[in-house]
Amino acid sequence: MIYKIAVCDDEQIFVEDIVSKLQNREKQYQITCFCSGDELLGSSMDFDIIFLDIEMPEINGVETAFKLREMNYDGIIIFLTSHTEFMPEAFKVKAFRFLDKPIDSEKFDEALSEAEKEILNTEHILIEDKSKSVYLKLTDIVYIEAYGDGTFIYDKNKNIYNTNKPLKYWKEKIGTDHFFQIHKSIIVSFLYISGFTKNGTVCMNNCSKELPVSRRNYSEFKSLFMDYIKKHARFM
Repeated sequence: MIYKIAVCDDEQIFVEDIVSKLQNREKQYQITCFCSGDELLGSSMDFDIIFLDIEMPEINGVETAFKLREMNYDGIIIFLTSHTEFMPEAFKVKAFRFLDKPIDSEKFDEALSEAEKEILNTEHILIEDKSKSVYLKLTDIVYIEAYGDGTFIYDKNKNIYNTNKPLKYWKEKIGTDHFFQIHKSIIVSFLYISGFTKNGTVCMNNCSKELPVSRRNYSEFKSLFMDYIKKHARFM
């Protein structure tokens, strides 16, 4: 998943600092910068995360946030501030975090990781089963298996959805943050892997059978899974 991020601050030095911090992370972001609240409000883009300076001329960050919520923006707002007196008002617009200026790199990474986790936990995809249509949380998907021209999607509640979409379609939809294609016909969620064997199989928490990992994908899978554990162990 590529997160769409807005950075809104009237001081260019802080905009450049946040952009640099984002670019130093391993993930990909679509970054758009604004120098005023009016510019941000005039944008037609739907952002996943907004870094919003509180102290700006004309329309400040809190007023901007109120207008965003009135426009039905339900994404994550992370306020940037040097003063705490704005916080009571900022809480009314469901601020996700406050970051003090100058921005500490460790606190920035923690806030962004939590924001990404929040997005993932609430993100749904539409699955058109051959008998019904359902919205399924990405975090509920255990694995996806191709058959012929269609796919089976297995969720954590042991439901199986029979879709007419190819595996390639779902791979593009769900992204690679928490998923990996272990075989030409199987994509698994790192969230539900309980272990893997040297014989090239993956054990899933909500699945009684072992899933095969192709030889060509085994080394990359093992490396990415171990990295995933290191990054997300405190959340799991």
